[in-house]
Amino acid sequence: MNGPFYIGLRGTVLARINSVKLTEDTDLSEALDSLDRVQLEMELQELGIETTVPIKSVGDLLWLFKAVDLRRGHDDKNPPRTSSP
Repeated sequence: MNGPFYIGLRGTVLARINSVKLTEDTDLSEALDSLDRVQLEMELQELGIETTVPIKSVGDLLWLFKAVDLRRGHDDKNPPRTSSP
């Protein structure tokens, strides 16, 4: 595995936006196939990230990517505390 799936997916989505194949208003079902959506959902679960707001558009997905980055950055800077006996 080369890294988190969402990072590659974000690159693909941003490239398609830059080439004007997608816009932030594009329905997510037009932007991602069902396998990508399932894989993203599984990765979010592994990261412990729950989406409380429905992700319906490419714009929503971009905000989700930002939220994951923020969460992962926060977790990287604040490792879990371990209790001493």
